[in-house]
Amino acid sequence: MRRIFIGFMICLLFWNCAKKDKKIVEKNKPYIISKENNRQIINGDTVPPPPIPGFLVYGTNTFIIDSDSTIYYFKRGDVGHICGNWDRGDTIAYFINLQPKDLTQIPTNSISNFIKSNYKDHFRNMTFIASKSDTLKTKAYFDLVKALKSSLKERDQYFMRRTTQEEDTVLKYKKNNQYYNSKNIKWDDKRISFPFIKPKLNH
Repeated sequence: MRRIFIGFMICLLFWNCAKKDKKIVEKNKPYIISKENNRQIINGDTVPPPPIPGFLVYGTNTFIIDSDSTIYYFKRGDVGHICGNWDRGDTIAYFINLQPKDLTQIPTNSISNFIKSNYKDHFRNMTFIASKSDTLKTKAYFDLVKALKSSLKERDQYFMRRTTQEEDTVLKYKKNNQYYNSKNIKWDDKRISFPFIKPKLNH
């Protein structure tokens, strides 16, 4: 009887370890942007999610995960209230005049502290994790998501997407320590939009 009990306890121990290992695997499940961003579950049905409007591609906070897993960060102003009345065809990222100096490299061992220090409580934080690759599976990505989940407030949100042409271009110039002028770049009108800005009238 004692042998049976010991055997049962050993089996139970291995079963719990297996469950724990499975949770770790599920927790660190790779995120495939092209697959996950094309579906959402509503009432048990898989339907395409609404497209991200071009003016909202960058949100308030953006983390760029480079091809070597280095993380860069830049921030923008308050998003405020967002209604659904926008042109559904307007999904190309707006030009935001991003500069190399705007990108801050974040050490992977201080992501959590960085978020706590730079995120504000008095407005809605909308965060984007932008990746140069389609699959997110590095330790840097998992550490970033864990830090975001533990730090963001109830109204805050975060999303994953591919990097924009502007992000790719500015990051390239920053890494190479080169002079950057957006007017010298040959932009792809299928990847970036330059919204019309009404000129100021001289009185």
